[in-house]
Amino acid sequence: MRRQTVTLKDVARAANVSPSTASQALSGTGRMTEATRRAVVEAAQELNYRPNAVAQGLRTGSVRSIGLHHLHAGDRFASDYFREFVTGVLDGTQRADYDLTLLSSNPQVPRNRVPRVDGVIIADPIADDLRARQLLESGLPVVAGEHPPDGMPDCPVIAADHAGALRQILDRAAAHGVRRPAFVGPDANSGWGVLLRAEFERWCADQGLPGTTGESRFGDLSVAEHRRAIGELLAREPATDLLVLSSEPIVQGALTALEAAGRRVGGDVLLACCGDSPTLAMTAPPTTAVDLHPRALGMACAELLIRLVEHDAEPPDAPVLLPAEVHWRASLPGAARVPLG
Repeated sequence: MRRQTVTLKDVARAANVSPSTASQALSGTGRMTEATRRAVVEAAQELNYRPNAVAQGLRTGSVRSIGLHHLHAGDRFASDYFREFVTGVLDGTQRADYDLTLLSSNPQVPRNRVPRVDGVIIADPIADDLRARQLLESGLPVVAGEHPPDGMPDCPVIAADHAGALRQILDRAAAHGVRRPAFVGPDANSGWGVLLRAEFERWCADQGLPGTTGESRFGDLSVAEHRRAIGELLAREPATDLLVLSSEPIVQGALTALEAAGRRVGGDVLLACCGDSPTLAMTAPPTTAVDLHPRALGMACAELLIRLVEHDAEPPDAPVLLPAEVHWRASLPGAARVPLG
């Protein structure tokens, strides 16, 4: 026999109140005595009442779901960083009893409708991602996980303290006697890349050192292409004694290019990466890298967005920066001073 569904009217009848009072009591709204509210809650528990999610959403305008957008979401699950970031977002949504919806991504094809979610997290916003721009202009609450590039609509931002971590790396390299540093990272399409390059150039100017910079495309996983680009940089600047690279694929390409050029990593050239991964601890030699704590970042984005959705917080006036930690390894030792060469 099919079990009869318990309705809100059944709960109201059991608690001896009107259906509207029962609804307000269960949603934590309305004006009533605590005794009345408690009676409704107890009646709902005794009857094993489960609210109709669709009807509840129509009343409140909420679907209790957060959207997550990334330029190439499907491809990025191979990335340790993105998997950890998504796990952190789930940590935050689960605590507040929200679902997480992974939004479809195609940077060149516009969305045909606003997604049915209460708000959106945009991970690693990129300037030419048409869908990210649409979401920022949709009227939905949006939080960016990392810095948007110039020219994109404003929204609250939570990011790792990239500038602080990069300056630690550069200061340590200077203590090792570095005189010809180079940085390679994303172009102006990435706010993260712009920030890293500006901090590198500022540090070089402060130190009175000639700094070399190169550009890569954000998310470019082609190790062969990075090997070619680093090889060309070394040919132009053979005295380079420090390479600061934004991502693991660039490091992998650089290691091969440095070997081909007869350079010794951790010896006559130092190497560091602005984003850590388990692979970088296993390179030869292990690569100094910045732990961006993506899980903590994802959770912080979810928590802020839910507070904004529920009107429990005002948007922060400036980007919220979370700690980033440098893991010192043999490619750029963090303790004992060693002469280059």
